[in-house]
Amino acid sequence: RPACSRVPPEILLEIFALVAPSQASLRACILTCRQWNLVGTPVLWRRPQFHRLSSVEHFASTLMMFTSETGVSHYAKLVETVSFSTLPEVDRNNPQLATLLDTIVNCMVVPKPSPGPLGWAKHGSRNLLAPVIKRSRSLSRSNAGCDDDSVVAARPLSATDLQLADDSITAVAGTAQPAEHERPTATVYTSSLRQLDLRFCKGVRNYSLQRLAPRLASINVLNLAGGLRTDITIAKLSQHMTDLRRVSLAWTSNLTDFGVSELVQRCKHIEALDLTYCMQIEDTSMLAIAHNLHSLAALSVAYCAGVTDIGVREVAMRFPSIQIVNVAKCLRVTDRMRKLLAQRNIVSACDSFDPFSIYRNKLQPRAKKIQ
Repeated sequence: RPACSRVPPEILLEIFALVAPSQASLRACILTCRQWNLVGTPVLWRRPQFHRLSSVEHFASTLMMFTSETGVSHYAKLVETVSFSTLPEVDRNNPQLATLLDTIVNCMVVPKPSPGPLGWAKHGSRNLLAPVIKRSRSLSRSNAGCDDDSVVAARPLSATDLQLADDSITAVAGTAQPAEHERPTATVYTSSLRQLDLRFCKGVRNYSLQRLAPRLASINVLNLAGGLRTDITIAKLSQHMTDLRRVSLAWTSNLTDFGVSELVQRCKHIEALDLTYCMQIEDTSMLAIAHNLHSLAALSVAYCAGVTDIGVREVAMRFPSIQIVNVAKCLRVTDRMRKLLAQRNIVSACDSFDPFSIYRNKLQPRAKKIQ
């Protein structure tokens, strides 16, 4: 056996992880031998890199080529991250990017019909009619003026009895239709996609994101910084992406307290939230964050002029394990509050890119304060 095929797979994984930033080099590695191909192919497809719009088109056409009517292709199941942030500005603002994103996502998702409420489809009507049948059997007993425990001779049902039974059946039939919240829900989609980075991708319009929202339910890391997103778009996305862990809405000038409140009320597992330079948010957003996000470890509201000491204090006091509350350039946050954050070992000014990067798995544990 050649020396390259005798390298243990765990060592190869470490090597390929270091080579992964250069996909051309990684591609050359997996063409070395069959073992390297088996180990390196998942690493190559896990986070594809795009430097031109033509590369996105080629990637989408490749997924479509291997996608069959029976299910998702093997390569599509390997993709975990889709990022368009490395594209040139002219390509990020191209409307064709929305069509390509739609194609990529549709090639990756697997639809699973959501079942209706238990007992409705087959036994709902039968269960509702059972009390009517029981009542019709007791009509002769009740009309005879006897108690339920009395024993009376059976007699044929009269016209009055039949009319009462018909009225009861009609009433039950009218209520037999399920209520709006009890009807079967829409199709649930699952995929391997976990991270979506659309930083400053204005080519992907809000309408396109809203239409794709049901197919993005598996995402737990989302970056929509600088994309002119609206409150309605954020509300629609949060309705389906309930498992979000890291979210960046920085430089979103249209975002208000309503959008932030909708996000944190539906996505309660967020650990890092970046709201840098969201000029319209105020303490209402801070209070909503404090009362809904129980796992929050990092929050950035830098350059948010509407945030005051009241909102910052609520967040700092609510989360004893929070590590970062970035209030850099917040004009209404006083020095007294910044000193309070420092006393609690909370970082109040930092580079928002590093701790809020979507490619970072988790924040480093906070070092204990030396007495």
